[in-house]
Amino acid sequence: MIEVSRPEIWRYLGYRGTEPDETVKGLIEESLSELEKAAVPRQVSRRVSCTIDGDLLTLGGISVKSRSLAKHLSGCEEAFLFAATIGTGIDRLIRKYSRLQVSKAAVMQSAAAAMVESWCDSCQQELEQNLSEGIYLRPRYSPGYGDFPLSFQRPLLDALEAGKRIGIELTDSMLMIPSKSVSAVIGLTADKKSCSVHKCASCGNTGCPFRKI
Repeated sequence: MIEVSRPEIWRYLGYRGTEPDETVKGLIEESLSELEKAAVPRQVSRRVSCTIDGDLLTLGGISVKSRSLAKHLSGCEEAFLFAATIGTGIDRLIRKYSRLQVSKAAVMQSAAAAMVESWCDSCQQELEQNLSEGIYLRPRYSPGYGDFPLSFQRPLLDALEAGKRIGIELTDSMLMIPSKSVSAVIGLTADKKSCSVHKCASCGNTGCPFRKI
């Protein structure tokens, strides 16, 4: 069972500084109950070397140019390539309610988005627990944040064999299937203080409606 923060779902639904009414809260609980039954959470990661030369990074032999990622991974000599999903059953459930009950489909979208992020948080905590003492993980940084190109999804997922291992595929427009999936780079560092910044703070998309204050 994946523990999902209700306020996080509210945030995805657009509630900022207020709570939804009891009707919406009821839909959230109904949605979570169905999502939990449909979810098949899976993840895969690979620890790789990380070298940075200006805004050019090499991650386990894969190169990418990104000033924002270089800044985010500054001081890291290693990183995890990471991908996770909660499965295709979630997409089928959302499609079903898109036909039957649009209001519930909207709530389910938000609940599923919060669920996959919570799953990723759990995975990252487990990765960190297995590290040597004094080594910590930076927040996840996903293709599409800042100037980190979305096209990096393909080499990242290929390096992880994510299609074969956890069933994540890419469309021609670099969107992941299942849709409730995440790919990311996670830096390893001895500087614990540099690990406390939330991923929203390190993302260049300051106009994002889901951005945390």
